[in-house]
Amino acid sequence: MHQATTAMARWSMCVLILAIALANAANAQGRGNQRSAAPAGAVPATSPQLAQALFQDLLWRNIGPANIAGRITDIEAVESNPGIVILASASGGMFKSTNAGATWTPIFERYGTGNMGDVDIFQANPDIIYVGTGESCVRNSVAWGDGVYKSIDGGKTFTNVGLKDTHHISEVVIHPGNPDIVYVAAQGHLWGYNNERGLYKTTDGGKTWRRLAGGLPNDNRTGASDLVMDPSNPNVLYVGMWERIRRPYNFESGGTNGGIFKSTNGGEAWTRLATGLPTGPTGKIGLAIYRKDPRILMAAVEHGFNPPQQVNGQPNPEYADLTKIGHGLYRSEDGGASWTFVNRRNGRPFYYSHIFIDPGNPNRVFHLDDNAQVSEDGGRTFARQFEGIEGDFHALWIDPKDSNRLYVGNDKGPSASYDAGHSFFLFDNIDLAQFYGVSFDNRDPYWVYGGLQDSGNWGGVSNSKDYNGILTDHWFKFHSADGFHTTADPNDWRTVYTESENGGIRRTDPVYRQMAKNVKPTPTTIVNFREQFPNYSGSLTALPRDREFRFNWSAPIALSPHDSKTVYLGGNYLYKSTDRGDTWRIISPDLSTNDPVRTNPETGGITRDVTGAETNATIVTIEESPLVPGVIWAGTDDGNVQVTRDGGRSWSNVRSAMPGVPPFTWVSRVTPSRFDPAVAYVSFDGHRSDDFKAYVFKTGDYGRTWTNITNNIPNHEPVYVVTEDLRNPNLLFIGTEFSVYATVDGGRSYHKLMNGFPTVAVHDLVIHPRDGDLIAATHGRSIWILDDITPLQQLTDVVLTSDVHLFKNKVATKWRGISRGATRGHFVFMGRNPLTIAQRAPANNSSELQNSAAIHFYLKDAPSAPVQIEVSSWDNAQKFTATVPATQGINRYFWNLRFTPAATPQTTDPASGRAGRGGGGGRGGGGAPEVAAGSYRVRLTVNGRTHEGTVTVREDPDAPAR
Repeated sequence: MHQATTAMARWSMCVLILAIALANAANAQGRGNQRSAAPAGAVPATSPQLAQALFQDLLWRNIGPANIAGRITDIEAVESNPGIVILASASGGMFKSTNAGATWTPIFERYGTGNMGDVDIFQANPDIIYVGTGESCVRNSVAWGDGVYKSIDGGKTFTNVGLKDTHHISEVVIHPGNPDIVYVAAQGHLWGYNNERGLYKTTDGGKTWRRLAGGLPNDNRTGASDLVMDPSNPNVLYVGMWERIRRPYNFESGGTNGGIFKSTNGGEAWTRLATGLPTGPTGKIGLAIYRKDPRILMAAVEHGFNPPQQVNGQPNPEYADLTKIGHGLYRSEDGGASWTFVNRRNGRPFYYSHIFIDPGNPNRVFHLDDNAQVSEDGGRTFARQFEGIEGDFHALWIDPKDSNRLYVGNDKGPSASYDAGHSFFLFDNIDLAQFYGVSFDNRDPYWVYGGLQDSGNWGGVSNSKDYNGILTDHWFKFHSADGFHTTADPNDWRTVYTESENGGIRRTDPVYRQMAKNVKPTPTTIVNFREQFPNYSGSLTALPRDREFRFNWSAPIALSPHDSKTVYLGGNYLYKSTDRGDTWRIISPDLSTNDPVRTNPETGGITRDVTGAETNATIVTIEESPLVPGVIWAGTDDGNVQVTRDGGRSWSNVRSAMPGVPPFTWVSRVTPSRFDPAVAYVSFDGHRSDDFKAYVFKTGDYGRTWTNITNNIPNHEPVYVVTEDLRNPNLLFIGTEFSVYATVDGGRSYHKLMNGFPTVAVHDLVIHPRDGDLIAATHGRSIWILDDITPLQQLTDVVLTSDVHLFKNKVATKWRGISRGATRGHFVFMGRNPLTIAQRAPANNSSELQNSAAIHFYLKDAPSAPVQIEVSSWDNAQKFTATVPATQGINRYFWNLRFTPAATPQTTDPASGRAGRGGGGGRGGGGAPEVAAGSYRVRLTVNGRTHEGTVTVREDPDAPAR
């Protein structure tokens, strides 16, 4: 019976693989160049069932850091119990606390997006929650959402209820007496104009939506930036309308159809408010309404008339003259019929425009931008600001029953105040860090480094050896500003390079972090500068930020795999240093398109906003071949893919050989192969051109021709990174806006690698060469590690067609535990140490960590009975035996490095040794001591047949010799 069942299963799998192959072929034919056949000689496409079985025991772990840089977009609490609070993050989903922030639970990890715009709680029944996805503070790095979600069980589950193409939602407002009536202020696409923008209303709980008109703009260009409802009359609404468009090289805010509109009949008809407000184009508008007297409103208005506060160092009388209305803050005390211009402050409006009125005091106004300012006279003056808390503020909740209680959110995360904003404590117990990239060193255990949005560059341990896990205390900061690329010298861990904001490269020491040396190229440190630019007459202390010398906001740095003292830095030219950045040479012409439209630095629309964030026509990805020195690949943010085979003396733009990708599409990654110098991979990210397709290509001839290997990566997930494995040429990892994918068949088919991993943007993926760990930098949920991918690295056709295969196992370590202190309470973040270490010590020995060794084996089919694992000394004098259930695919079992005591019967161990299935460690040895360092025999018995292998155990490399 079992043989017949197995035969039928194999036949079904063959049929399934054939069907998938035919479907892929049909997709390739139907989409033209979007999908194409796999290269000749590739391994057969892997079925979804088999892929799931291959990845089932590979579990991601989060190492933090906890909230040192995670932008918050909204905070809402339950008015009857403010200890129940929900925070929406820009790109890390949502978290809920029921104890005022002492602990948090992620409640939005498995949905279509992790990018949050706004959340609203139905106060009469807090189990009803509506969420608008897609951030509204639309900086160049924001990501989009997929509409509105609804929960009726307090956030345990959510259902998407539509408006999927709105992309960026500013505000969600629930009718206070009827949770089926909801208004949504939608901005629409950021990088292109679309129809699904404006103000929407549902009267049936999200089953259907109607875009409100009746006097509102309807030009497919103007969306809704904010919305408030009269708390005493829910038919009275005020909405701010905003026209804006972002491109890779500029941002334009403002239009003639914007402004403040009012409805008195539930949104059926609207009147544009004008008295006392500026005429002409307006930009983003923020609104606030006073809870106890809704005739009182405040508005933050972006407008083109914005005189500077000083001219030539002297006070500007035009700035002080508030009869000349324009950009700034307005107040109405008659329900919007008339407005008074009260203040010109309104910093960087597209990113902020947040204004609030204290629900208990109409004259106390909070205005959030770079700083959080507090006014006690209705916004006319701002006498104080939030102290002891870093800037860039976006969210505020004020307890209507006690104005001293505040929840506030900014680029550094959420905080709370219980004295009206005079003092704060930061909720640094949530993993919301927004990383742009990640790298590692070769310490043992290794450390990781990465750049963060608005919080510089950080470093931390991959394994703290602490009983509590990886704490935020285990992380440190190199420097401030926006942090991007990092890389560590593999031969000298005391040398780490960090980069921030337009090529600001530093050479740093991870021990004495303040001793950083700025090594960004200057005319005096570029040894061939005069040769390249004989007519240059500018500054010699820094390269000017102009059309000639351009660095992307996130300029790439890379070390040569052949000489770790050689550093590459990408601008519009490629810079090379052979002395760790002390001196440089320019080794390329301008590798971008150098399109004059894209190199114009002016940006912002009606409010000039030239920070360098929109610098375009630059190199954004560089890498040298690990096989042949001088073979260097570079990709630009305006679509060029360049390669040199002679160290930069000559370059070839091979972009035209990749059909189907629109011109100027951002090159997200170039990855040369470790197995063939002619092979490289390229991914494109078109979302900044309103193109959300996935693009992945492979060349086998230095770029003369390319094969599209995108295949079944979903067409709504732009690809940010493609990483080739270090040992298996058929193993690739892909990071997208929403997922991690893996292929074990060279790109024929991709499968999600998301066991324990949230829906979040994956901006970088790297593999530690010694430890075989896959490390992911997420833009919203910190750093994650997939420990020990060595069984995937050993997959071959022979393995996949074998009935049973026992893999070579990674060396296990007898880590010595380190105590960081006593009880810390619940207000703490604990990232996970490697899965070979239990989060808590065994009950019988509270001072000892439980180490273990991972044993991996592959089964082509599910076995007829549980398998048996035996680990023994070579003389068989000591043994550990466990009987464990196993399934088709790769199985991972953790042996706890203990033999069974002679007087104790051998252990029958249930699934506790299996990672991801209640995995603990299989403590069959009871109180037996850990085995000594050395090599041990492994026997795996499946269906009556025994297979032998080994496992090696070593001492902690930091432990002193005994």
